[in-house]
Amino acid sequence: MNKLDILVNAYRNAPDEFKATRYWAKYLEESIDEIKKTDINELRSGKYPVYGTFGFTETYYTYHHNMPWYRKVLFKLVRKLFITNRTTMPYSIRLSDIREMAYRHCNLLGTISEAKPISDVEICDFGNPNDLFTIDQKKYTMMFFRVYIRYCFVQKLIKLKGDETIVELGSGSGHQVELLKKMYPNLTIICFDMPSPLYLCGEYLTRALGDDMVVTGEKNLDVTDLSKLEKGKVHLLGNWLFPLLKEFEYDIFWNAASFGEMEPEVVDNYLSYVKGGAKWVYLLNARYGKESSENKGVKTPTTFEDYNKMLDGYSLVEEQDSYLPHRRWTQSGGYFEAIWKKG
Repeated sequence: MNKLDILVNAYRNAPDEFKATRYWAKYLEESIDEIKKTDINELRSGKYPVYGTFGFTETYYTYHHNMPWYRKVLFKLVRKLFITNRTTMPYSIRLSDIREMAYRHCNLLGTISEAKPISDVEICDFGNPNDLFTIDQKKYTMMFFRVYIRYCFVQKLIKLKGDETIVELGSGSGHQVELLKKMYPNLTIICFDMPSPLYLCGEYLTRALGDDMVVTGEKNLDVTDLSKLEKGKVHLLGNWLFPLLKEFEYDIFWNAASFGEMEPEVVDNYLSYVKGGAKWVYLLNARYGKESSENKGVKTPTTFEDYNKMLDGYSLVEEQDSYLPHRRWTQSGGYFEAIWKKG
């Protein structure tokens, strides 16, 4: 079996409480076959929609949406004949202006938060990213700016030194891990996720950080004690191994935009393994929960108030509306980011 098949097989034999809920269940099964038919070298190009579902495309953040060839020809013809002002928005703003403003936004946040500057790092270009651009001879995407902003919020309150252990549930594309490890090479990061995103995250991070820095999911299936994991590396584990956290002490638990895709009782189960072991908890999710209907979405939305009640034994330090590098995050009614401290 290949890496993905090994992870899928282990997932299917896992306890039901760690299986995908309605929001993801059907698509997760479909994604397995889709991924096998794709070219991993196009991971971030937007060519394969399955990758975008797990965060591996920057198309959402740009004006360059994929279109059939005939629509591209028509669009260019209309623009040439009827649009004399070629800027993309009012006030003569071009795409390059938006990127520069986002970069400056990151610089300012970094200074205010006493974070390491965005100019210290650049993003890996593996996967043919369709939003790659260069500022001051460094490569960036708007997605990379986005995870830098999250880091700034954490740094303002927690003040990372660089030798901490961070546990993330739902690592998705791995861009947050990439940025943190490039900023602080000695961090130990443990990532839990479902088989498809876990496999893709491993493929990306080994290119972004190097094979010697990443222990991929299929190599961690027999782990029984997280304290024995090698320090200073990124370890990827299936979400069904989450109970290993029960007796594990670490610095930060991190979840961004995946708890909202679960029902409250599922989130509560995950947090039951987090409470006590984590010194700090960072969450970024839909404030009023993700979309819900009779047949799709979550059955019951999980809201900010739900998280606050579930984290008994922890004190809310700060919460605020979440922003993308160029605008407020308004999807699903708006997102929050917040930090709780143990005790």
